[in-house]
Amino acid sequence: MLKQSFVSHNANALCFSISNPKFNLLIPPKKPNRLTSCALNVGLQDVTEVIHNKVLIAAGFSGAIGQLLKPFTSVVFYKKKLDFRTALQAGGFPSTHSSSVVAAATAIGFERGFDDSIFGLTVVYAALIMYDAQGVRREVGKHARVLNKLTTNARRGEEISLKGKEGESLESDEISEEVKLPLKESIGHTEVEVIAGALFGFLVSVGVYSFM
Repeated sequence: MLKQSFVSHNANALCFSISNPKFNLLIPPKKPNRLTSCALNVGLQDVTEVIHNKVLIAAGFSGAIGQLLKPFTSVVFYKKKLDFRTALQAGGFPSTHSSSVVAAATAIGFERGFDDSIFGLTVVYAALIMYDAQGVRREVGKHARVLNKLTTNARRGEEISLKGKEGESLESDEISEEVKLPLKESIGHTEVEVIAGALFGFLVSVGVYSFM
């Protein structure tokens, strides 16, 4: 009899703990959302520290100035018409991809030392970016130039037939339907543009650490 009353008492206590959140013994308290807690911990001081990050400043300034120079360098070096839309496009002189990564790598070298492993990592990253700019991206621009000429000739009435997947022949009209013409030709960079961008990024980084 005593054992039965003890069991029923425990069952009542268990039901009470489940129904009453104040005495909930089984369900653990919910942990606060990690994203919410991180957002609450970010204050004005953290935002100020990001603004004063010299690595970001050097990379951002070199990239922004390089892009703003492109409309004028295209006139001076390539004898093109002044077009301010080139400031928002890839390709051209100088390579802002190269300038940004070299500026970031140089700033990290100044900040952490040139024997630091993080500086070595950024140098490898910068080298890959510059190689890709004058390699793969440049070849993509060449291919786009050839395809634009082919589609232009097709519009003039010349027959063009290219081999597609599994040996199927693609006619000129089908080629025009599959892509948005004209294709962008200015995507990659020449070796001179890459070297100029790297040198520009280095000088910008030196200037940032000289005046800040």
